[in-house]
Amino acid sequence: MSMPIRILHIVDTWAVGGLQSGLTNLIERMDMAHFEHVVCTMRPVDGPNAQRMPAGQTRVICLSKEESASRFQAPALTRRIREVKPDIVHTRNWGAFEGLLAARRVGVCARVHSEHGIDWDTTVKEPWRRLLCRRLAFQLADRVLSVSRQLRDLHAKRTGFPARKIEVIHNGVDSRRFSPDAAVRARVRREFGISDGEFCIGCVGNLIPVKDHLTLLRAIGGFAQSGRPWRMLVAGTGPELSKLTAFVAAHPAWKDRVLVLGRSSSVPELLNAMDVYVLSSLTEGISNSLLEAMATGLPVVATETGGNPEVVIDGDSGLLFPVGDDSRLTEHLLALEARSEWRRQLGQRARRRVRDEFSIDSMVRKYEEVYESLEPAAAPVGAIARI
Repeated sequence: MSMPIRILHIVDTWAVGGLQSGLTNLIERMDMAHFEHVVCTMRPVDGPNAQRMPAGQTRVICLSKEESASRFQAPALTRRIREVKPDIVHTRNWGAFEGLLAARRVGVCARVHSEHGIDWDTTVKEPWRRLLCRRLAFQLADRVLSVSRQLRDLHAKRTGFPARKIEVIHNGVDSRRFSPDAAVRARVRREFGISDGEFCIGCVGNLIPVKDHLTLLRAIGGFAQSGRPWRMLVAGTGPELSKLTAFVAAHPAWKDRVLVLGRSSSVPELLNAMDVYVLSSLTEGISNSLLEAMATGLPVVATETGGNPEVVIDGDSGLLFPVGDDSRLTEHLLALEARSEWRRQLGQRARRRVRDEFSIDSMVRKYEEVYESLEPAAAPVGAIARI
């Protein structure tokens, strides 16, 4: 029997997020007899995804506190690569690009780099250092991947790297883990005191500026004026938490209607409790939370930005609205609340679209093909080898 292909996945952080969830899903589903995984995080390990890793089959290591504090982490990553002896080093997002410098120095492993999302407002000029690091990452990698066509084209335009050399592999969702469940819905709504007659609006994700939760809250203000019964569930934590809680506090009538739940390990259950899912981001790659909501059979309302239009067919498998347009979002919410049969149809078509176009099995198969196609890199040359 041949030895398994050993892959060292290097990420900047292991906090809760779409990248970490997607990587965990990938590793869980890959053939452990054929692939061996080690995850190296450049910051301390945090979050439930670390506990989801297959026990005894996947190592999660991280740089020491002193190494993480360094401005230049390639030497520390070089030591980890020599220790792990991977066949392939796979770095994700620009924050982990130094892993490619380290892999090039070691010189006996193939290199993959992938871009998984955007954490800044794309209408604002991206810092030159980040652009430079990303361009260097693309040049150092044997294969470059992106989770959406929009993200591929954006990075190609900004870095000057040819779009034809960036392969798109969409995120996939586990339609067994995320699926409609009437019993779970009834239980969770009962636990939160949500009656059958209350229209439950929800969202899941890190509370960071690019997610633009304030647009959703402003839209809720318009919806509330209709006098229709409603509740809202917000799962996630982050630097925008104080702004969101302050906005809610400024509306005393919302005190018992808006539940900010913090970080949750019960996302499939929470999604089942909702009547509609909203993604109000300024931009996105391919949103795992959006796919998970669609797999659960929820009607979704998302901004027409980034990879969202690649996922949601407007009017068929969900609804789209312009970035920051809380009035249009309010209109969508009012229409969905008033037409329960339409909500059901949108949810059914959303689940079918995820099953047909964004299955986790398809995603896993494409990554396996990438890994199997690679040969160990040549010995290092030039200045890069002397890091």
